[in-house]
Amino acid sequence: MKLNLKNPSEVKVSLLSYGIDCDIDIFANYEGDFYENLYVYGNTNQAENHHRFPQVLLLGNGVVSAFLRRERSPWTLRIKDGNCVRLYHRGEYVQDVRLPEIPAYYGKRLSDSSLSDKIIAVAGEQTPGFFIYPKCYYFDEGTFCKFCSLKPSRRTVASELEASFENGKLAEATRLFQNTPWRDMPIVSITAGTARTDEETHRGIIEKIRTVYNALDPKIPIHILVHPPHDLAMIDEYRGAGITSIAFNIEVFDRELFAKICPGKNKDYGYNKWMEALRYARDVFGDYNAFCGLVWGLEPPENVKRAHREYLDQGIGITSNIFHNDPKTPMRRHQHPSEEFIMDIAHDQQELYNRYPEARTIFPMSMRSTIDWEIHRRDYR
Repeated sequence: MKLNLKNPSEVKVSLLSYGIDCDIDIFANYEGDFYENLYVYGNTNQAENHHRFPQVLLLGNGVVSAFLRRERSPWTLRIKDGNCVRLYHRGEYVQDVRLPEIPAYYGKRLSDSSLSDKIIAVAGEQTPGFFIYPKCYYFDEGTFCKFCSLKPSRRTVASELEASFENGKLAEATRLFQNTPWRDMPIVSITAGTARTDEETHRGIIEKIRTVYNALDPKIPIHILVHPPHDLAMIDEYRGAGITSIAFNIEVFDRELFAKICPGKNKDYGYNKWMEALRYARDVFGDYNAFCGLVWGLEPPENVKRAHREYLDQGIGITSNIFHNDPKTPMRRHQHPSEEFIMDIAHDQQELYNRYPEARTIFPMSMRSTIDWEIHRRDYR
């Protein structure tokens, strides 16, 4: 299969498959400013605090792609005249790329002198939000998902990011990003780690969401990615706190692989209850406002395609992440999915969106490690 490298969405597929081979200090002397990857939940580039890398590359036509530094990739970057970033494939020039703009609300100090950069997270290129409760107790149990690098990243390259969100600070940061003129803001993105108990979930996650919602003026949609609670009635509390869509990402469709790759989720929660929680959330939030995410590259594409059909048929939205092998994880040597693998699922998913026209993507724009939005826009031949 040969990709059309004049199509930014197909370039993105290849970049997510191969990554980009470049010097670790390629941006050290870059003359412009750009929004750097803060490694909120994973160190994708084997970077240290003094290495500068953009969170995404802007490929054109609204498409952004994660920047994944990987040796021996056919993709390379060169910087010309100080700030012109050029993308090459097997030595042949493909296109110039732009780097993400630093959000206008960054570089600001809150009333307690906290730096906004360390509190407000940006999903993709421009969607503001927070990674509240940035820890997962499965790491303490030694049963964390084997592709996840949250804990080692938070101890190293992301150690300066906010770890506990006091309500007053959270409200102030929300007002800051909403009232600072910069970009259209159709949605707020919240990600949360995994609390050991529902009581801790209520205190450390749901009440924080309520704070964000109360601070928003005007009110806009809020999406959250979170582990489902043990007491499913708590899902109603997410809705009451201001959440408008929710994702419980099971990550792996095959039951045996789920138990192997996500041992904590399997042992402490279980596959069947996970699906029960998704159906409950669908009933609370409405069809296609409760999402289940899979990581492409952890199991055969036929599994993923079958999962998509089953979820959409039940009114559950689909969302994805394309696997990347982060350092300091048990799956650090696991191969990225091939271009053919990604495109096979993309074409199938594109047909599914024709069959389920009410299904939508979480975000109304391109995000860094998924091609859901591009698929929904019918970008693939």
